[in-house]
Amino acid sequence: MTKRGHRLAVLLLVFPAVGYVALFLAAVLIMTLLQSVGFFSFTATTTIGLDEWAKLLDGQTWDSFIYSLRIALASSLGGLFLAYPIALYLRNNFRGKTIISNLLRVPLFLPALVAAFLILNIMSFHGILNETLLALRIIKEPLRMLHDDQGIGVLVIQIWKNLPFQTLILTAVLTNVPRELEAAARNLGAGSFSVFRFVLFPLSLPGAVTGVVLVFIGVLGDFAVNSIAGPLYPPSLAIRMYLLGHAFSEWGQAAGIAIITMVTALVFAVLLARLAKLTVRLVG
Repeated sequence: MTKRGHRLAVLLLVFPAVGYVALFLAAVLIMTLLQSVGFFSFTATTTIGLDEWAKLLDGQTWDSFIYSLRIALASSLGGLFLAYPIALYLRNNFRGKTIISNLLRVPLFLPALVAAFLILNIMSFHGILNETLLALRIIKEPLRMLHDDQGIGVLVIQIWKNLPFQTLILTAVLTNVPRELEAAARNLGAGSFSVFRFVLFPLSLPGAVTGVVLVFIGVLGDFAVNSIAGPLYPPSLAIRMYLLGHAFSEWGQAAGIAIITMVTALVFAVLLARLAKLTVRLVG
């Protein structure tokens, strides 16, 4: 088979799956963009043009954007910070590794809404954590850990929910790093930190970037956790989009929120990929 024929065969094999995804993704993106400028409206009151964008870009949308961006960044980067030492430990063989690995996977099997309700019982005003702290006389009155203005409760839930996902990706990447490279670095006098900095970290960076981007996208567009534990104001982008569409029938503005979310996720992924490349060059 010629090289051209081989490429054609590969294209024909992947086209059913890739074409299916690309077709519907393009259709959704185009319809969302058109809806934000007045087309495909569910009501007869929307006008064609940028009027919906002019109404959308106000202080409330900016507050929701900053809140969602802050929680998404803190969740993805905070989870990465916690996942690295766990993944470095799990790449070694030790007794009980299987049990620990299975326990880490538990949150992956829980839907976000179920996980939010579980942690709601722990972090609520009279939940397990507050009652325990009161019983130990560490605090004099219950702490407000949910629906707080800073979104700390949402952050804790998101990190707990996504930490196993990032850990599994990093563990798989670190496990595939040849032990010979680490041994060679140690033979040259490198300590544990130097081995991590110059060998393990650069080689595992693609996996780390993948985990951070996927968690960032999921948290940025989250609805379930914010609806259970999020602050009363500002609402997340997903909740604001829902309110605009279903409560106020402002479908053009809701589509604008969707575009803002998608563009933000795309820009973050591109910037993080370039930052990762720059980091590898600086480390190298």
